[in-house]
Amino acid sequence: MTVYTGGVLGTTVGDNPPTHIGSDRRLLGARLREARKRHGISVRELGRQTDCSASLISQIELGKIAPSVSTLYALTNTLGVSMDSLFVTDAAQPGGDPPERGQPDGAQGGADAPTVVPAMAPAPVFAPVPAEAGVVQRRHARPHISLQNGVRWERLNPSPEQGAEFLEVTYVVGGGSSSDDQGVRHNGREYGLVLEGVLTVQIGFESHVLQAGDSVAFDSTIPHRFWNSGDTPVRAIWFELKANGSAGLAHEQPASAHGWH
Repeated sequence: MTVYTGGVLGTTVGDNPPTHIGSDRRLLGARLREARKRHGISVRELGRQTDCSASLISQIELGKIAPSVSTLYALTNTLGVSMDSLFVTDAAQPGGDPPERGQPDGAQGGADAPTVVPAMAPAPVFAPVPAEAGVVQRRHARPHISLQNGVRWERLNPSPEQGAEFLEVTYVVGGGSSSDDQGVRHNGREYGLVLEGVLTVQIGFESHVLQAGDSVAFDSTIPHRFWNSGDTPVRAIWFELKANGSAGLAHEQPASAHGWH
């Protein structure tokens, strides 16, 4: 396995397997449902505007499934929801439910299949000190979103920033930003660095295979998608610079299904 940070203890996916929080989906779904109700539109109408089935949206809102990256983009764009409002932390779980160890949605065995992993020592608790507020984001306290198709985003910036997104992204084997050939495009510019695994990025009509240590930079208005094309999990650092300081994913739009592939 090729790891760009192999010399740094505790930084590989093997050392820190992706976690699945049992109530992540429910909390994400509830926030999307609240946004839809604020707009005063029905599930059926939202489905029409996003080209998603009403059944799919209902399942997402009820927390039965997690949206794919492309579906999340479509929903947030239509509802005007910022990305920052959808990230959750373990402390934000309803009732303080303990985290369930496992793989992100879309991993082998299904979204709700129990996954047995080796016992791990409890993560150290870092109580923030005043000097850290807005400056340091501790690894074990990152806000996160677990998405369909084995994708997990963890926010690296200590507090939301209007003009940028700074993430660590993981993809399980076979996982990717979309289950089909649909790409995403939006305002801004993206920069990525693969730390572990093999990630294929398709930008416009061209595909590029990135291995540990490889990086990429491109205009986000070009339709793009990413997927794990190797046999080990992918871990990457991603930075997105928003155009004109636009916040969250309000300008994210799925590319036409027949526009570029």
